[in-house]
Amino acid sequence: MKLDQLKVLRAVVETGTVKSAAESLNRTQPAVSQALKALEFQTGTELFDRSGYRLELTAVGRRVYLQSLRVLAEAEDLTQLIRHFEKGQEETITIAIDAAADPNLMTPVLAGLQTRFPDTRVILRAEVLSGAIEAVQSGNAALALAPAIPVMLEEEGFDYMPLAGSVMRNVAAPSLLDAMNTPRTLADLRRFHQVIARDSGQASGLFDRELGVQKGQRRWYVSDLHMKKQLLVAGLGWGRLPEHLIAEELAQDRLRDIVLPHTHLNFEIEVFIFRQRRSAMRPVATHLWDAFAH
Repeated sequence: MKLDQLKVLRAVVETGTVKSAAESLNRTQPAVSQALKALEFQTGTELFDRSGYRLELTAVGRRVYLQSLRVLAEAEDLTQLIRHFEKGQEETITIAIDAAADPNLMTPVLAGLQTRFPDTRVILRAEVLSGAIEAVQSGNAALALAPAIPVMLEEEGFDYMPLAGSVMRNVAAPSLLDAMNTPRTLADLRRFHQVIARDSGQASGLFDRELGVQKGQRRWYVSDLHMKKQLLVAGLGWGRLPEHLIAEELAQDRLRDIVLPHTHLNFEIEVFIFRQRRSAMRPVATHLWDAFAH
């Protein structure tokens, strides 16, 4: 049994006649008839009822036809996959995303990637603080989305583009704010636990210290911002989270800003897309970069 015979079977079923099938396949009618007869010989039974004007599948023919559709679909997928790799397109691409970056910045680009390169596997790697930079530096990620400072990206030799701004807000649950009894200085927060997300990288350079953590502060550590948010909503501590991550909790009064007179706890961040500076990028990574540029 050959794929060519299964393609003929599909064409005859879809068009209803040998003549129409031959036209759709750009073949002669005798060639199509011969392919059908060969397939029927191999199955040992007639696949079509030829008593009417249009060919109708027999019970066995319908089972063979339905199975042939699955075989042809898998064969076409395999052909597409081979062409994908022949063109030098990446089998897998890894993108590092800092937990403070809004993933909605990336979803439209990923939708386009899914359509353009359906056979490339995408790995989205969640990072905190220096983790995204280290992932790109080491080559473990082709691209990264993360808050950064332009001069730092330049010093690392990255190509980079700004994507969006955001605000990191110091928040706590209403119950904890009540227990704090209207704090007025940072020192008033020391006896309440600050929840801190651990750096997923080696915390070198600018990150080689705990930003926004005062000496003597009681603290808990978590590995991701979603766990941090859960603890803050439960009133188990206070801490800083990106605005997009807590918009719903703020609107529902499950979290509130910590406001200290003469102390600015919230701060603005800018999210960048960045990559190693290379003379040539592979097709999928190049497509992603260009998509962000537009």
